[in-house]
Amino acid sequence: WQKRQSLGAPINTKVNEGAQSLTADGKAMYFTICTRQCNLYYSRKEGDSWGIPVMLPEPVNSQHSSKQPSISPDERTLYFASNRPGGKGGFDIWLSHRRDDSSWTDPVNLGDSINTRGNEFSPFMHFDNTTLYFASDGHLGMGGQDIFMAKRKSDIAWSKAKNLGYPI
Repeated sequence: WQKRQSLGAPINTKVNEGAQSLTADGKAMYFTICTRQCNLYYSRKEGDSWGIPVMLPEPVNSQHSSKQPSISPDERTLYFASNRPGGKGGFDIWLSHRRDDSSWTDPVNLGDSINTRGNEFSPFMHFDNTTLYFASDGHLGMGGQDIFMAKRKSDIAWSKAKNLGYPI
């Protein structure tokens, strides 16, 4: 690994930037900016520099926190954690599809195989576009937030979440 370095402006600011997801080609980034609440932003790489972040519109962002994005390998589906109404617990994992006109569909809760009465965080969609990894304190685990894996059958149908267990 080389020495870490700040991305600098315009990505880094005086507020709290967090979890990010790069597109497969490395030319776009979805990430979290938290002020009073967390929202999801998008930036495109222009040469060697990142463009000015743009907040994703409703319905992805709402009056509730949306954070920890994971963009699918085909860049058509965004997975993220949110505490918006209609969830199963505190924070749940949701998805939204990007339409051809670049607008986003209403977020869909991933359902009971993924979400619990607890908190689900940090979704990561594998490059196979089927395997989802995420953290949860609501599924049976070893304590705190364990890491789980599930396979997508459809937007709302997923295999039973499997705890990755020790040593992960």
